[in-house]
Amino acid sequence: MSVFFKIRKDGTSAWYYDFTYNKIRYRGVGGATKSQAMRTQEKIRDEVLTGEFGLATRVGNPPIEDFAKTYLERRKHIRSHKRDALSVRTLLKFFKGKVLLLIKPQDIEEYIGQRRDEGVTPATINRELACFKRMYNLAIKWGDAKKNPVNDVDFLEEPPGRTRFLSEDECQRLINRSASHLKPILITALNTGLRLGEILSLQWQQVHFDSVVEPCIEVIHTKNNKTRFVPLNDDMVTLLGGLRRDSDYVFLSARGKPLKSVRKPFESALKRTGISGFRFHDLRHTFASHYVMSGGDILSLKAILGHSSMRMVERYTHLASSHQFRLVNNLNGRFSICHPNATWPSRLRILEKNEAP
Repeated sequence: MSVFFKIRKDGTSAWYYDFTYNKIRYRGVGGATKSQAMRTQEKIRDEVLTGEFGLATRVGNPPIEDFAKTYLERRKHIRSHKRDALSVRTLLKFFKGKVLLLIKPQDIEEYIGQRRDEGVTPATINRELACFKRMYNLAIKWGDAKKNPVNDVDFLEEPPGRTRFLSEDECQRLINRSASHLKPILITALNTGLRLGEILSLQWQQVHFDSVVEPCIEVIHTKNNKTRFVPLNDDMVTLLGGLRRDSDYVFLSARGKPLKSVRKPFESALKRTGISGFRFHDLRHTFASHYVMSGGDILSLKAILGHSSMRMVERYTHLASSHQFRLVNNLNGRFSICHPNATWPSRLRILEKNEAP
């Protein structure tokens, strides 16, 4: 049995294990240090002797940085690729030099502690852990790992999601003080709850309001890659019916070109309106809040917004409870005979009089 140090063609280095058993050679990356390589070699040798060493273990177990390259390359078509690349870059700062089989749950706990000491939010850390978990799941599928250590780590508790929303008066003032090409975009966001990316990428072939009973928008460029149908109210039908159709895209710039961003005109409109601490995505929260306050149910809201779980719409339940109170209050006077201040004898006489032939 032996371990040896090797500098690879790409300039990186590692310690390798190398031994033979029953005329079969076992060789692979053992770790970043000689002691790690020796421990890996002992572990592999024990698995060989007990018959637990499988084909996936012999051909896999790459260094985390090598697997990360493969992971990002094979998933470059995924919508979350940029987010994944950022998470991988952060993860490699801590785990670089380690092979997949040697990363343990306690190592991940240390990573979480370090990120928290750096002042990183629980939400960001959870996104990084989710990426790491996905990496290991694919490593197992591709024969580069046997177990996912992230499964044995608890994700962090996150604070409730942001629910900043505008009043009706604020919405009207924001629309009035916006650039002409921005106004229909704001109205669409407030009436449909669509994300900015879904609005800017919207094409006329996705809009269905001519010769249909229930007008809707077919949203195909979604966050979770699942098509959904968003209903259109009369205001939206009127708005869309008045827009030009000399382009495949619904919303165009002042020059008649498809829009890639509305950041500057949106910020200018907020400044002119005097609204601070507000993002375009908060228009989605504004739609959801007013939808619930107008009597809309949470389950339907989940479908319209395209959320995969009820947890994402539970933030609006307190608005629904206030609406329920108003609805119950509408019953005032309908059953006044049951009012505790009513005098039963006088009430009974009134009933008897009304029931007399």
